[in-house]
Amino acid sequence: MKNDERRESKRISYLCEVDCEGLGVGRLATRINDLSTTGAFIDSMTCYAPGTTLRLRFQVNDILITTTAEVRYTVPQTGMGVMFISLTIQEKAALESLIEGKPLTVADPQSQADTPAANWNLPDLLLGNFAIVSMFDVIQIIENNRLSGVLSVSSPSVHGEIQFNDGQIVGARAGSKTDMAGLRSFLEVTEGTFEFKRSDVKHRQTINATSNKSLMLDLLKKDEDLPALS
Repeated sequence: MKNDERRESKRISYLCEVDCEGLGVGRLATRINDLSTTGAFIDSMTCYAPGTTLRLRFQVNDILITTTAEVRYTVPQTGMGVMFISLTIQEKAALESLIEGKPLTVADPQSQADTPAANWNLPDLLLGNFAIVSMFDVIQIIENNRLSGVLSVSSPSVHGEIQFNDGQIVGARAGSKTDMAGLRSFLEVTEGTFEFKRSDVKHRQTINATSNKSLMLDLLKKDEDLPALS
């Protein structure tokens, strides 16, 4: 992005804590350095790639801003510029009051109720690294968003995939191991990368469980019950 494109809106120096959460990229607690009505610059040694969608939470006076934002550019080991993409009427008014000195007017509750909730449009391809997000977090993200598709895992210890229908684990393969044995192979993955591809095609169900959480906890319990090797 060109510098003049970044400065279309008035921008002020404004320090505040911000909580960033990105799909497949983990959570980051840091601070906003400067702020405009359309975006902000976030101080961070860790920078997400341009195009990454983040959920942001930060405070402007007495108003809690909870919005999605897109990373537009990065400054290595310094931070990243983001553009807001889902501000509510009240949140935008709070930013305008702070930055442009406009009076803060409280939005009519009914008009707020009629405003569509922010929708995080998830991409068809999600990439990430287990150095910044755990296997359990990735599975939870997929489950919470009721996604169908295949999670491919590449790590020094195991290569394979986990299949999901509407967020629920229905199959797994790790090398020559399949189903529950294959899924168990992913429990201790702490390094490597993952790639999740969304699909409308439903996978054949070979793993049955009431929830992913109970399934993973059951696998962990069975691992603990195995006798130690002498």
